[in-house]
Amino acid sequence: MRIPCLLFFLLCFSATIKSQVPANAVALEDTAFNAMYAGLSIPRVTGKLLHLSAEELKKLPITYSVVTPFSESQIRKTVFAQTDGSFRLELDYAFPYQQIWFGVGELFYTGLYANKDLYLELDMKKIKAAKEVSFNGDGVRYLGSDGPLNVYLNNYVLYKRPQQLELSGSIYGLLHSSRAVAGNILPDYNKLFDSVKIIEDSYIAANPSPYSWILENERMSDYYAQICTNYWWKTMDDTLWQKMKQHKSYLVSNNSAGFYSYMAIYISTLPGGRVSTNWKDVAVLPDLDVAEKALIDSLRDSEKMQPVYPYTLENIKKWSEQLQPRIQKIALMRSLDKSIQRTDSIFSSAKADFLKLRLNTSKDVNEQKVALDHILRSMHTAWCIAVVKKEYKRTADKIDEINKILARSAGGTQHTSFGKPLMETSFGASMYKVSGIKAVDFLAKLKQSFPGKAIIIDLWATWCSPCLGEMPHGKKLQEASKDLPVIFVYLCTIHNSTESKWKSKVMELKQPGIHFLIDETLDAELAHYFSFSGYPGHAFIDKTGIYRPGASDIENREALVTLINK
Repeated sequence: MRIPCLLFFLLCFSATIKSQVPANAVALEDTAFNAMYAGLSIPRVTGKLLHLSAEELKKLPITYSVVTPFSESQIRKTVFAQTDGSFRLELDYAFPYQQIWFGVGELFYTGLYANKDLYLELDMKKIKAAKEVSFNGDGVRYLGSDGPLNVYLNNYVLYKRPQQLELSGSIYGLLHSSRAVAGNILPDYNKLFDSVKIIEDSYIAANPSPYSWILENERMSDYYAQICTNYWWKTMDDTLWQKMKQHKSYLVSNNSAGFYSYMAIYISTLPGGRVSTNWKDVAVLPDLDVAEKALIDSLRDSEKMQPVYPYTLENIKKWSEQLQPRIQKIALMRSLDKSIQRTDSIFSSAKADFLKLRLNTSKDVNEQKVALDHILRSMHTAWCIAVVKKEYKRTADKIDEINKILARSAGGTQHTSFGKPLMETSFGASMYKVSGIKAVDFLAKLKQSFPGKAIIIDLWATWCSPCLGEMPHGKKLQEASKDLPVIFVYLCTIHNSTESKWKSKVMELKQPGIHFLIDETLDAELAHYFSFSGYPGHAFIDKTGIYRPGASDIENREALVTLINK
């Protein structure tokens, strides 16, 4: 009897992984991890930058992104080395095999893996002479008990790198091709991952190591993560789904984050997962203001009076759009509750609770706080409850801190806090460059600069395709709201960019608004306050200086008017 090629492929891969994972390895999704968690210590990551002067160290930021098991899959942070070049990275949780994306200015970049303790020594004289070093090379030393692990995994990144990058591009291209939408791509997808496995096996054969199982575990996490995206809003073959459910990641890494996040999305988009909401769901809420009650009365009357003026289709649409922030919030919570119920019905309590850590998908900290409360009430696993409570407090503290900062900024003279712009364009862009300023001071100055105005913040990067794709919508929204008390503020990170690239991109886009080029430290601090996990990031501050949700959902002028007037 012939075994289907998909089943054969999966069985072979699974057998390899299971034979090499250490017997004492425990994944975060395992029931056993709950008993272990309280006794674990947060991994220690320290290091030193050699051959740099105190003045150079003051100007050279160390930026790093810690991968998490939460929906905010990476937390960006910045630190500066001490005068002797030493530094320490801040980790928040005692998770095993945490991946950290680490960079020193534009000179060095790598992926770190923290399990117990890691010491990273960088000879900046050698690294500067090489112009740029990534992952490993002359001048890079990974030390401490996690040193060999980091050497092994980073050397693999560099092993046959052109072939690895080519395969990665081919996998991405296949998943985003018309064939992926139209039909079954699994045979070609499996062939590409067979080629990845050949490279991996070649490296393992040439470099025997007790850490080789991690490469295989990471490859399978990536395999399931990427193919999972092809089945959103569809139902995958049961053989594939059963193997995917059995797979577990032993790391807190990008591949692990993709695997669990995309599987959570798949569960939420299974047939029957959509929720329907409209203004009638808003009508039963107990905390409606006068304006919302008037809108609902008009919509009720329209059911009897349409199409008699003013109950025209155009007005009905406009009234409904003004209630969109409320409607979307109800839809968000209903979708979340449905995802929680489905997750509980599919997995054990420990794994279900672990997956729930990724269900809080809103980019707005106010909405995150509400979602965390829903998630917390459904949990039974002690360590998951502990970290959710910590994240809930962190989110609540962020909201309070942002609003305290803005409250302290009352007063001020318009357009004076940031000095004279670098340039002002004919299409309405005022461009400033800021560096060496804390987020608390920047936000205070920002509010002081525009008293009585709402502020829409858009964090972006010159190299970020989704950011650039959103710019035309922002431009159109600005043009439609010139008479409204609102300012559009664009914050462009200097990370992997330059002042000239920023200016050129703004000129190319002809993007009006108030533009700031910000340094990496301010970028990381603002990301922390507003829970930006990447680019783009959006935030809305109302006319009175209160941070409010909804910046990422402003579809048109009517929605913006509603947000401004709340």
